[in-house]
Amino acid sequence: MAKWTKYLIPTAIISGQKNVSSAGTAEALGSATDIISVTIKAKSSNTGNIYVGGSDVSSSNGLILEPGDAVSLDINDLSTVYIDADTDGEGVSYLALK
Repeated sequence: MAKWTKYLIPTAIISGQKNVSSAGTAEALGSATDIISVTIKAKSSNTGNIYVGGSDVSSSNGLILEPGDAVSLDINDLSTVYIDADTDGEGVSYLALK
């Protein structure tokens, strides 16, 4: 796993998109991948909110992203970030630094 230090410089960018198949069910943003940080942006075409958090994320405890909103997280494993959605098939795009 990557360790955060003030001297750590990213060497690669990982990009992707993730849609939630079934609203109300938390899904991992990606597979286990060493990263330094990730920026997550709710698709502007979404009609409902996206919720960002841990494996238990839901509409009652997640960080709310309205369509077009974004958040950046310093985290060392992409698979530890989860999303949920108000509407089936809606999701996010993301950029992770490695």
